[in-house]
Amino acid sequence: MSTIENDATFSHRVDVKDIIISVSENWQSFAVENYGGNSCLPENIIGTSLWNHIRDRETRHLYEIILQKVRRKKRLSVFSFRCDAPEKRRFLKLKVIPREDGSVDFISQIVKVEHRETVHLLRTDIERSNEFLRICSMCKKIATGETKWEEVEIALHKLKLFEKDVLPQFTHSVCKTCYDAMMEELER
Repeated sequence: MSTIENDATFSHRVDVKDIIISVSENWQSFAVENYGGNSCLPENIIGTSLWNHIRDRETRHLYEIILQKVRRKKRLSVFSFRCDAPEKRRFLKLKVIPREDGSVDFISQIVKVEHRETVHLLRTDIERSNEFLRICSMCKKIATGETKWEEVEIALHKLKLFEKDVLPQFTHSVCKTCYDAMMEELER
């Protein structure tokens, strides 16, 4: 049974040099529930660079733009995103709030949870092939073509992943729909 449900809020703050300087009290329970492992525990996060935790180039670039614009405009920005687990979809709002000292708060609030049959492709504890699938960092859709993105359950069938002995790894990306929505929010 899930301990994290609707309306849960999680946060972290980065300083002017993008070092994570604090996380909310419930950070650890969220990390554990999302199979984050030891690297996501507060004692292994606080004092490290935000960039150590965003591995893919596209998502990192997106967050660099977000931080730059939020700091320059000194204005809150709000984005929708998902944080899915194998057995549920979580829909969240992310508030990015600049502070006078140049630090920035990232506040995520779960607005809706949808339970589903377990999607083994999303499990972190299974063997993976050397093949890669692109997954959008924001909406969690999977690329099924150069510009086509689908919900994970549809992508499983379209890409015939049920026929594979070993499932592919994920590489994160940002789909055009999410990128455009985020740029629109930053420019308003």
